[in-house]
Amino acid sequence: MIWQENELYNLYKLGETFASSEKPSFMSHFSWLASEELRHRMTVEGFLEEGMLEGTPIIDYLDALGLEPYFKDERVEPKTLEDLILDALIREKHSYELYSKLSKILEGSLSEIFLMMANEELKHAYRLKIMYEMLGE
Repeated sequence: MIWQENELYNLYKLGETFASSEKPSFMSHFSWLASEELRHRMTVEGFLEEGMLEGTPIIDYLDALGLEPYFKDERVEPKTLEDLILDALIREKHSYELYSKLSKILEGSLSEIFLMMANEELKHAYRLKIMYEMLGE
């Protein structure tokens, strides 16, 4: 989870750089998206540091999921703004699916927080889709 949030954060910071020369109107969007991913990472890190996830079914789920593909995943190095947005859309979808599943596995406030994070990933994807459509303008 933390790795995925870091990757998205890095993509959005790179997006700011691309946008500065290719599409300046996107800079604020990428900045906002980066701050969202940073907040998500800090939330998950806080859960781990405080031991809030220990003893929950989430640990069994993550073990069963086999996160190996995430760690073998190559660091995304898009060459264009279009590629960056498309890569980010795929990663946002993966984050949405993971957080949605975690919200169903957990109970109480943890479930609600992961559901909120899943919904935020949907908002990120929606914004990216709009940005993608605006590329040709």
